[in-house]
Amino acid sequence: MVSTASGAKLSIWPEEILKLPKVEIPISGVTGHILKNSEKQVVFFHFPEGTTVPDHNHSAQYGYLVTGEMTLEIEGRTELHSAGDKYYIPAGVKHRTSFSKDSFVIDMSSNLDRY
Repeated sequence: MVSTASGAKLSIWPEEILKLPKVEIPISGVTGHILKNSEKQVVFFHFPEGTTVPDHNHSAQYGYLVTGEMTLEIEGRTELHSAGDKYYIPAGVKHRTSFSKDSFVIDMSSNLDRY
C-alpha cells in the first residue's frame, strides 16, 4: 500500500483492476481482484505485511512480485523473493508463503474454480 499525506492507504493497482470482481480469501487483510478466461485466471493480490498463507496445494501457479518481499516454501525449500521477481509452483506441490513487507502480487493459474 502507498500512504497519502494524511496516512490513508491506497492501492498501487489502477482503478480498472480494482473494478474487477473480488476473490474470497479466508486470510484477514488479503484482497484480490480476478480476471479470467476459459483457460487461465489472473489475480491481482495485496498481502499486508506479516501475512502468512499456510500449507496448501493446487494446480500449477505462476506469479510476479510487483512490490514487497515474500518467502515461499516449496516442499521444504525456501526462496526469498523481492520486487521484480517471478515464481513458479508445480501442480500438486505443497507450499506456504509469508510476506515480510506490504506486497502486491500478480498470480496466474489454470485452476478456474480456485476463486
